[in-house]
Amino acid sequence: MSENNRSFKLLDKFLHEMVEAHQIPGAVYAILDKNGTLVENAVGFSHKDKKIPMTMDTLFDLASLTKVCATLPSIFLLIEKGRIDIDDPIQMFFPASVNSELTLRDLLTHTSGFPPSFPFYQYRWTKEEILNYILSINAEPGKHTVYSDLNFILLGFLVEKLTYQPLDVFTEESVYRPLGMTHTCFNPQADLQYIAPTEWLPDANKFQWGEVHDENAHYMGGVSGHAGLFSNLHDLKIYVHMLMNEGKTEHGNYFISPATLLASRKNYTKHLEYNRGLGWQLADDRYSPGGYYVSDQGYGHTGFTGTSFWIDPESDLGFILLSNRVHISRQINMNRIRRIVNNLAMSELAKK
Repeated sequence: MSENNRSFKLLDKFLHEMVEAHQIPGAVYAILDKNGTLVENAVGFSHKDKKIPMTMDTLFDLASLTKVCATLPSIFLLIEKGRIDIDDPIQMFFPASVNSELTLRDLLTHTSGFPPSFPFYQYRWTKEEILNYILSINAEPGKHTVYSDLNFILLGFLVEKLTYQPLDVFTEESVYRPLGMTHTCFNPQADLQYIAPTEWLPDANKFQWGEVHDENAHYMGGVSGHAGLFSNLHDLKIYVHMLMNEGKTEHGNYFISPATLLASRKNYTKHLEYNRGLGWQLADDRYSPGGYYVSDQGYGHTGFTGTSFWIDPESDLGFILLSNRVHISRQINMNRIRRIVNNLAMSELAKK
């Protein structure tokens, strides 16, 4: 716990209230600046029945944070090696695609026209059949921003095609090991006591625990471009600090070029419904998990299970909030909790 933690009593009080109100079983969080951690804490429990305490080491199913913590950095590395350009047509890599206008930019900005999801797991298709189905969708790219898992499932297939490695192997060797993220992986082998369980499975009469929550990712062997990654606060602080320092790691070298990160944070969908960068959700007046005290330069992402991080380049602050809200219910408004946490942190920091 940070020495500054006593200055964030309202934030801790709010999270304790959310635990008592059965909105979340517990949470861990950190507020960062470019130089380090300003405050961090763990509140409540990871398992509501067994009363296993949340700790800084608790491992979380990141859900859709997989998109920006696994697939997106892989895409960045391929861009910087000259293997791809964001305006490359999908047909360049997957000739079976029925849509000649669909580009990598469309996938990264969620403007592909693909539906939000599709229950592949119900059809028991092979990965090749899943890929072929996505390629067969006759979409109209560039007309709307519709957040879709299919975009990043396809991008995950692309990473595997171009690197000749499974996504979990490539990210371990090329992303997490170089960054020192030793607890981040697909299909964790850790003791369940260190992993936050997710949803109750009525048919199995138990909580889902240590296996990915997302049905499609679970069916695909726990590894997909849209979900499946597990991590903890320690490793996500490393990743967020790298982003906040324009790609520079704690060892002083650059993992990703500052130019790449700057380009990724541009708003590519100003003319459409929601603000989107390359992979990133951007600040938006109507619907932003970053809160209302951060600047309009903010960017980040969320995960369905209850995870998120948000970065505000203008104030040089980063916010990480990790919870397993689906352990209580899918219906809980986690974005409300995210916004209030970030607002309370910004309010307290503004007093100093």
